[in-house]
Amino acid sequence: MNEPCFHKSLLKHSGFLNTVAQKFARTREDAEDLLQETFCKALIYQEKFKAGSDLGAWLYVIMRNIFINKYRRRRKFAEIIYAPADKQSSNHGISKSSHQDILSRNILIQIHKLPELFKVPFVLHLEGYKYAEIANMLNEPIGTIKSRIHFARQILKNVIERG
Repeated sequence: MNEPCFHKSLLKHSGFLNTVAQKFARTREDAEDLLQETFCKALIYQEKFKAGSDLGAWLYVIMRNIFINKYRRRRKFAEIIYAPADKQSSNHGISKSSHQDILSRNILIQIHKLPELFKVPFVLHLEGYKYAEIANMLNEPIGTIKSRIHFARQILKNVIERG
């Protein structure tokens, strides 16, 4: 399918995808972001679309996968931030939610204190980018990106354990 036809076909599915995005997302802004990211991925990978197959279904799968990946990353991030709080909150007389807020702020501060070499790929990973995407963005080998993210985690873990 040539590029102008592909673009027109994408636009024909925007109403359907907008409805799906509204059902997936919690807010209107999140739905708009999901829709935009779906269209961006579709444009990036348009050569993988097979002419004659169902474009709406293909776009739906892209959107669903983006949503699932973001959900998993949010859950993983929440586990990183809140897991230590569950162990400590009852021992100090501080409410669980207050302790989690303090811990979350402390972790964010520590993330921003990381050396740029580690901070940039780590933050991109937390935002939901895959290793390969980060490697492309930073023009680095994927192994280097994985190592830097690993070292960032280790640094943060050590800082949090020291309290």
